[in-house]
Amino acid sequence: MKSTTPFRTILFVLTALVLSACATKRPAMEWRDEGYSAVLDNFLIIAAIERSTRRRVYEDEFVETLATLNVEATPSYELMTTSLTISRESVEAAIKGQDIDAVLVTRLLGVKEEEVYQPPTYYDHHRGYHRYYTHALKSDNRAYYRRFKVLTLETNIYDAATKELVWSMQSESIEPSVPRNLIEDQIALTIRTLQARGLIVAKE
Repeated sequence: MKSTTPFRTILFVLTALVLSACATKRPAMEWRDEGYSAVLDNFLIIAAIERSTRRRVYEDEFVETLATLNVEATPSYELMTTSLTISRESVEAAIKGQDIDAVLVTRLLGVKEEEVYQPPTYYDHHRGYHRYYTHALKSDNRAYYRRFKVLTLETNIYDAATKELVWSMQSESIEPSVPRNLIEDQIALTIRTLQARGLIVAKE
């Protein structure tokens, strides 16, 4: 007699839920200065990324996405050198004379490895041993562990006038095979959260 369908279904569903949760970017932490009520509409976007090409892609993508909301922004590579040395002095020099009210900085905070168990796709505990081994030895029916990297990103926003931190968020996502997917997801999550907090508002 075959094992019951619910048993197999539960295993598949649990595995699918774990993989889905890991594959979806999720806020891990968020902080806001509750006394800060300004609506921001002109950003300096800084991506603290080692590769200058990815830095440009991230910053340009962020600027273009904000533009769809009629929110102004400038990529840092237009005002700063490609050096990763980001200091108070270098940022102040970059925004001096610019009509910028906020500085947004995104950086990679950490990388960790996670593991998910993938059970066999076939279960039949009540057949005779001669038929059990036929299925058990199939290479496409073996259990295995799937390993993947989880990236933690941090995005901070500083008020350009006071230089104080006004908002911060950490988020987690699986390292994608296509880096641009991570960039788009991170930007979408950041903007969506900022809109929900009233820090940016789409303009007509």
